[in-house]
Amino acid sequence: MTLADKPATERGTVVFEPPVERMVERFEANMARPFRAEDLPAIRERFSRMAAATALAEGVTMQDVGVRGVPVRLYRPTAMASLPLHLHLHGGGFILGSALSGAHDGVLSRRAAATGALVASVEYRKAPEHPFPAGIEDSYAALAGLVENAEDFSVEPRAVSLGGVSSGGNFAAVLALMVRDRGGPPLILQLLEIAGTDLTKSSSAWRNFRRGHDTTRERDLAMVDLYLPDLQSRADPYASPLFARDLSGLPAAWVMNAEHDPRRDECEAYVARLQDAGVEAVASTQAGHVHGSMSLPDWAPARAWEAEANRVLAAANAAALDGRAVRFGGT
Repeated sequence: MTLADKPATERGTVVFEPPVERMVERFEANMARPFRAEDLPAIRERFSRMAAATALAEGVTMQDVGVRGVPVRLYRPTAMASLPLHLHLHGGGFILGSALSGAHDGVLSRRAAATGALVASVEYRKAPEHPFPAGIEDSYAALAGLVENAEDFSVEPRAVSLGGVSSGGNFAAVLALMVRDRGGPPLILQLLEIAGTDLTKSSSAWRNFRRGHDTTRERDLAMVDLYLPDLQSRADPYASPLFARDLSGLPAAWVMNAEHDPRRDECEAYVARLQDAGVEAVASTQAGHVHGSMSLPDWAPARAWEAEANRVLAAANAAALDGRAVRFGGT
């Protein structure tokens, strides 16, 4: 769905499709409860109960391994030849979620099947027990270790990409910067979905709450505070990649946004800055979506979102294996 297909509005209020409306109602119920750090164990328990395991795609195997001491879940399509590597970082506001919960098995195994890639989901350390930059350092270690041991994991080093959702999308964008700065493994693509690129939450969207937003600026900053040790760290480029002084030399970026997500503004701004730096980059903003609605089961726009992400990754892999630069014309 494109912005040309925007949902109808009534008296200025967006009319969400029924599955999304139910999600928005859950957002509102959550916002009615105060967010307190001391309640985090109960929040995590509630979150884990919602994270039901999903079925693997046909022909894809799953394996849990350790890479430089970091747990990683691998989704491998049946092909035994060297495969493109796609490193995935899950979401959860830096404090929730797990690569090993089973909740991501369906979507990531389908990604492996659709793109012919080895998909590696990283079980990085989470705040507040492990604040910035522990989780991103885990992610870098996992990436470097997988490529360093490419032969053991049947990885094709010419086609290595990153992806992430929400806070995991933040990690993926930061990791792309870190790889460039440290001379890490060459990357062909950063596939960012509903990512946060500005942890100061200073955009107009964050300062002007609208129905359909998954949270308020104050509640989101309360979670960010558990991840970042001080206010100054919020603007560190390895926390807020939007503020990196130089974005040149980064891999191509396909940035998928939800129309009614307060993170949309910062993602579109990030794409504009990438383009200004000469990086191939696209902001793909999906109409009718809110934060996380691309995971709704049996909703056609969610299936279209997943198909687009997989199509872009497959095309990037094909280009890299052919020795071509990743270009998005006609994608």
